Amino acid sequence: MLISPNRWPYLQASFAVLQLASLALFLFLPPPFGAYALAIMVVLSLSLSGLLWWNSRRNSLREPLAQPFLSNTSLQLLQQVFNDLPTRVYWRDSELRLLGGNRAFVRDLGLTEASELNLAVNDSNAANQQLRELDKITLETAFANCNQELAISLAGEQRWVEHSSVPLYDDHQRMIGILGSYYDITTIKAVAAAMEQAKEQAEQANQAKGEFLANMSHEIRTPINAIVGMANLCLKTELDAKQTRYLRVIDSSSKALLGVINDILDFSKIDAGKLVMEQIPFDLEDVLTTLADMFAFRAYDKDLEFIINLPASIPTLLLGDPLRLNQVLVNLVSNAIKFTEDGEINVGVTLLDKSEDKVWLRISVTDTGIGMDEEQRANLFKAFTQADTSTTRKYGGTGLGLAISRRLIQLMHGDIGVTSAAGQGSTFYIELTLPLQDSQDSSHHQNLLKRLQNTRILAIDDNLSTREMLYEMLSAYGMQVKVCRTAEQGLALLNAAAEAEQPYQVALVDWRLPGMDGIEFCQQVTQNSQLHDKPKLIIASGYYAEEMSDQAHRAGVADFITKPYTAATLARSLTSVLSGQQGKLGSEQPSRQQIPEQIRQAPILVVEDNEINQHVARELLTGHGFQVDIAENGQQAVDKVQQQSYAMVLMDIQMPVMDGYKAAETIRQQFSYQRLPIVAMTANAMTGDAEKSSAAGMQGHLAKPIDEDQLLAMLIRWCIPGDYQQQRTTSTAPASASAAPVERPKPRYPQSKGVDFASALARLQHNVDLYAKLVDQLVEQYRGSALKVADFITRGQHDSARRYFHSLKGAAANLGLTLLQKRAALLESSMANSEIDKVADQITGLEPLLEQASQAAFDLREWHKRQPNQESQT
Repeated sequence: MLISPNRWPYLQASFAVLQLASLALFLFLPPPFGAYALAIMVVLSLSLSGLLWWNSRRNSLREPLAQPFLSNTSLQLLQQVFNDLPTRVYWRDSELRLLGGNRAFVRDLGLTEASELNLAVNDSNAANQQLRELDKITLETAFANCNQELAISLAGEQRWVEHSSVPLYDDHQRMIGILGSYYDITTIKAVAAAMEQAKEQAEQANQAKGEFLANMSHEIRTPINAIVGMANLCLKTELDAKQTRYLRVIDSSSKALLGVINDILDFSKIDAGKLVMEQIPFDLEDVLTTLADMFAFRAYDKDLEFIINLPASIPTLLLGDPLRLNQVLVNLVSNAIKFTEDGEINVGVTLLDKSEDKVWLRISVTDTGIGMDEEQRANLFKAFTQADTSTTRKYGGTGLGLAISRRLIQLMHGDIGVTSAAGQGSTFYIELTLPLQDSQDSSHHQNLLKRLQNTRILAIDDNLSTREMLYEMLSAYGMQVKVCRTAEQGLALLNAAAEAEQPYQVALVDWRLPGMDGIEFCQQVTQNSQLHDKPKLIIASGYYAEEMSDQAHRAGVADFITKPYTAATLARSLTSVLSGQQGKLGSEQPSRQQIPEQIRQAPILVVEDNEINQHVARELLTGHGFQVDIAENGQQAVDKVQQQSYAMVLMDIQMPVMDGYKAAETIRQQFSYQRLPIVAMTANAMTGDAEKSSAAGMQGHLAKPIDEDQLLAMLIRWCIPGDYQQQRTTSTAPASASAAPVERPKPRYPQSKGVDFASALARLQHNVDLYAKLVDQLVEQYRGSALKVADFITRGQHDSARRYFHSLKGAAANLGLTLLQKRAALLESSMANSEIDKVADQITGLEPLLEQASQAAFDLREWHKRQPNQESQT
C-alpha cells in the first residue's frame, strides 16, 4: 500500500503524538503497566517509521516530479506536458518491474489510465518483454543504451521504434531503477524504404536508359553511316551542278542528324555524371584554327563575315580539355551562324587576368542575328528548350546544345552567359581559368616578330570589324599597317606610297570587295608599270576553290589563304611570301594522307552485316588500292581469317550469329596483335565502347559514320606492311568514268553582298546594261512599299498585299537579289498568315535592301565600262 506524500505531515504529527503519549503513560501508570505501555508504544513507533521509510523510497520513483520547490500549479503543468509527449516514457524499479509511464506509453499497452498498469500482466506483454531485455542490459552494465531500432508488437500491431534507456539513481547515487523511452518510427521507416525502392528503380531506369541509348546510337548511326558514305562517294564522281548541290544537302543534313544524336548522348552522359574532363596540354590557337576551318564555308555560304580575334599578347599554351572546349565553341558559333542572316560572326579572346601559373580568359562569340528578349534569355540554358517554339520550327535543333555547353563549362569550373536584345544580335561568352603549361616556348613568336618587324603592309577589306582586327594583329607583330575598304582606295594608297618612295611590301586583299574585286585589283597591280617595287600579293576568301587559286595565280598572287584570319595562318603566309619560299597557292589546305608503299594492295577483311555499309567500305578501301573481302557476321570472319591472310580486320560490333566482341576474342586465341590487327568500325559511340573493344582484343575504335581521314590514319598505323601480290581478281574496281564534257569558260563578274550576278545575267544573255536597267526599274517600282501596303491593309485588301510581296519576290529572284528575295518571301508568308504586326516590323527592311540593289547595279555598270570586251568576260 502506497501512501500519498500529501499525507506525510499528518503521519509525522501522529508519530510525535504517539511518542508523547507513550512517555506520559510510562510516567503516570503504576508499575508494571507503565513499562508495558512504553514497550507497546516503542513497537508501534518502529512500525510506523518503517512504513514511512518504505513509502518514501517507492514514491521517489512513482512521483519524480513532486519536488519540494515546485508549487502545485507548476507540478500540474509539468505533469500535463509529460503526459502529452508523443515520446513514450516509462520507468522501472531495480527488479525491472514497471512502476509507471506517461499517457502515450499506457495507450501502447492497450490501457486507458496509468492506474490500470498491472505489473504481472504487463511484464508478460510481448512488447514489454522486448523492452525489458534492453532495459536489463542497461541495468547490468549501468550505462545508457540509446537509439536502438527494433520491431515490437504494440496493441496487436507490428511497429518500428527507436528505444533508449538510462539508469536512475537516488540521492545517495545508488541505482534504484531504469528510465526508458521510445519513439515510433514506423512512418519514417516506411518513407525510407520507399525512398530506397525509388532509388533502386531510378538506378534501374537509368541503366535501362543507358542501354537504350547505346542500342539506339548503333541503330541510328548505321543508316547514317550509309547515307554519309554513299553521298561522299557520289560527290567523287562526275556530277552536274544540281546533283552536286543535292548531294551536299544530303551530306550536311546527315551530319546535322548526327549532331542531334551526339547532343542527346552527351546530355545523357553529363546527366549520369559519367563525363570526365581531361587536363592535358593544348594550344588555344589550334582550337580556334580548327573552329575557323569548320565554319568558314558555312559563313561564306550565308554571306556572313567570320572573324577570329586572338591577340598575340595572350598565352595560348594551356592545360585543359581542348575537345570539350572546342565542342562548346562549335555549338556557340553554329548557333550564331544559324540565327544570323546578315552581318558578321566575331569570335574574340580577352585576357581578364594572369598570374605566374594560370590565365583567366573570356572567349566571346558575337553575332548580328535575331537576338533575344529578357524572357527568352531566361529559358536559354534549360534542356530541351530554345528561345521560343517558333525557333525550333524555323531553325531546328534539339534545344540541348546550350544546356550541354553550360554543364561542360561548369565542369571546367568556368562560367557562361549571354547579353542580347531582340533584333540587336547576341554575345555569348565563356570565362575560364586555365593553367599555363610549364614550358612556354616563345621562340617561334619571337622569330616571327624579327622577320615581320617594320614590314609595310596594306590590308584591304570591306568589313570594319575585320579591318580593326587586322590592324591590331599586324601591329602586334611590329608591322607598319594601313587598312582601307575598297580596291580603288587600295590602288590610290599604293600609288601614293610609291611616289613617297615608301612602297608597301605586302598587300593583303579580300576577294569580295564592292566595285573592283580582289583578283582584278591584283591584276591591275601586276600590270601597273608605274609601280616599280610591286608588293607581294596575298588574296583571302571565305572558302578555298581550285579554280579561284588558278585565277589568283594568273593575276600574280603570291599566296592564297582562307578566312577567317588566324594568327598562325596569317603569320605563316606573310613570312613565306616575304622570304620568297611560298609553295603552291592554297598549300595551307590539308592534303589527303598518302598510303605508304609497304601497305599498298594490302588485303583487308571488312566484317559488316549491312549491305550498304559493305558497299561504302569497299568503295573507300578499293579507292585507295586495298584489296577487300567481306564477312557478314563474326562467325564468317573467324572462318575467313583461318583460310586467308589479311593485313587488317575492320570489325563491326552488333551482328547476327556472332557479334564483333566474341569474334575478336575468338580470333585473338589464334592470332596475336602483331600477326593480325583488328580495329572496331562500329556505330557504338557511347562512353566505354572503345574500352570494350580494347578488352575484346582490338587495337583501335572507329565510330560511324566513318571519317575517311581517320580510317586512313588507322590503316597507316596498324596495317601489317609487306610485299603484297594481288591474289585474286576482284570485281570491285569501279568502272572508268567517261571523260567530262568540256565546258566553255563562264563570264566572271564582281562580287557584291546579297547579289548573284552570274545566275541573273545568265538569264539575260549576259546583257549588263539590260540588267542594270531592270534593277533600276524594280527599285523605282517598289520604293515607298510601306505606304502602298498600308493602303492595301486599310482597305482590307490583304490578298492584294500578299500578291504585291509575291511579285517582288519573283522579280528579285530573277535578278539575283537574294537578300531582297528572302525579305519579300518572309513578308509574303506573314501576309498570308494575317500576321500584320510582323509585316509592320519587317517591311522597314525593304528600303535598305532596295538601296543596296541599286548600288550593286551601279557598281556593275561601272565595272562593265572598264572592261576591254564588254560583250562577255572570261
